[in-house]
Amino acid sequence: MKKLLYLFIVSGILLCACRHTDSTALLRQADAVVYGNADSAMKLLSLIKNPERLPFEEKMLYGWLRTFAHNVRGASMAEDSLILPAFHYFVAGPDTVKMLNSFVLKSKYLYWQKKHKEAMAVLDSGIAAATACRDTYLMVNMLSEKANRYVYVEKDYKKAIEAHLRAIAIREDEGLCYSLGIAMGLQGNDSASYYMDRSIELVEKKKDTTRLVHYLRNYAQLLSYISSDYKKAAEVSKRLRSLAPDGGQVAMTDLVLTECFLKMGELDSAQYYLDQGRALLARREKLLSTENMMTYYQGLIDYTRHRTFDFLKVMRYNDSVHNALYALQSTIQRKDESKESLSNANLQLTVERQEAQLTLLACLLLLVVTGGGAFFYIRARRHRLIEAEERIETLNRLLADATKGDSEPGTTGNVNQEVEDGQFFRKILLQQLGIIRLVATQPTSQNQDLLRRISGITNRELPVESLLVWEDLYPVIDRIYDGFYTQMNRRFGSVLIDKEQQLCCLLCAEFSTKEISVVTQQSIPTIYQRKTNIRKKLGMGEKEDIVSFILEK
Repeated sequence: MKKLLYLFIVSGILLCACRHTDSTALLRQADAVVYGNADSAMKLLSLIKNPERLPFEEKMLYGWLRTFAHNVRGASMAEDSLILPAFHYFVAGPDTVKMLNSFVLKSKYLYWQKKHKEAMAVLDSGIAAATACRDTYLMVNMLSEKANRYVYVEKDYKKAIEAHLRAIAIREDEGLCYSLGIAMGLQGNDSASYYMDRSIELVEKKKDTTRLVHYLRNYAQLLSYISSDYKKAAEVSKRLRSLAPDGGQVAMTDLVLTECFLKMGELDSAQYYLDQGRALLARREKLLSTENMMTYYQGLIDYTRHRTFDFLKVMRYNDSVHNALYALQSTIQRKDESKESLSNANLQLTVERQEAQLTLLACLLLLVVTGGGAFFYIRARRHRLIEAEERIETLNRLLADATKGDSEPGTTGNVNQEVEDGQFFRKILLQQLGIIRLVATQPTSQNQDLLRRISGITNRELPVESLLVWEDLYPVIDRIYDGFYTQMNRRFGSVLIDKEQQLCCLLCAEFSTKEISVVTQQSIPTIYQRKTNIRKKLGMGEKEDIVSFILEK
């Protein structure tokens, strides 16, 4: 039974170790690539099954890597709650890069939880930590993140400008200049154009057309909406129109130009660019905002020219969009209900399957335990029967040796003969155990009863201490073996205990270890241990004969 239990335990440990090794390797690979390729890191992390069962250190690394990858990819971090314990773990650790990035990740998580004040406080702590570590790269990143929060969340443009200026003083790049220009434009600061021009100049040096188009479009809108510099806005838009990579970008630029020329009173130019933008957007999917904007611009042009306007078309379009959105929302709601119903049914099936698996596993375990218990019980019982038969055989051999002199014809009960072959001592000992009397009183046909009674002795149902009277046996030992007991008691009586003296007497009578085990109802290992103890007490060698040592003068 113990072997089966050990087997199950070892198998479980090996299985857990294999899974642990696989998870550890995946985490190391993800950690190695997360800074350069967040998508690959996420794929590696997705291969880890049951991350909640990971050891604490690996679970913290898993949570940190997952949050970092979500941040780089711009994905939602609302469910990355593991970053909270991971933050404390890595802030106290030796890895400076992970420590400083932990401030950014925790701040982003709190931002997704709409805890903006707490998020800003974490960023402030991170900036202080980056300053202490002299890590200018992450310091600038955190200052930029803080400035963007001021712009888009708190609408505090003054603090946003201060944060941007502090970051630019450390490291100037096109992104910081662009963000600072937007913040200054929203505040109405005249320096907005300078920083927007500076950002465009820096991005042109890098030949990054995509970002250049993005900066130019927002610069044109900034000039048109905030600075009221319509002429410069039109120039920026025309430049943007020549750089825009696709029709959608060109169409949006045309709408900016339409607004600029409307504000300058150049209706023909406004109508031209409006028609150009409408033609480009007609080949694309209609959007409510662009359709309304074009209709709004057309209404302004018509009213300025003719003092009339007609918004019936846009109202019908808005109604159609509303109906389409309502139908889509209803469809989505029905799909969500169906999905939820299917999810609940799937969950119920999963629970039932797990219950069936647990029941099957319990039955299998019960079967294995029952079978194993039955096997070991039968084997133990068989061993006990074999041992009992061996003990009976030993007793019968002792009995045969003790009665051999009486059973042979023509042999007298000569005491001297019994002393020479040890039969006399065996007979007395067996008489005390009751064997001779049983043999004499029970007929041969009732050997089963004899075996039962002998088994009672061998199975320790009858204590030997109540049958053997060693006080009567010691004089017999002295008489048969030349005063062995008296000599042993005189020399070593204070050293050997009673059971050890009794064992020495049986050894002197040439009893074998098996016979001693049967007579004294002690196991064979116990007999060997007692012999070892006797040799140690008497100062003998391991192989030296005990009886000869005691009889030495």
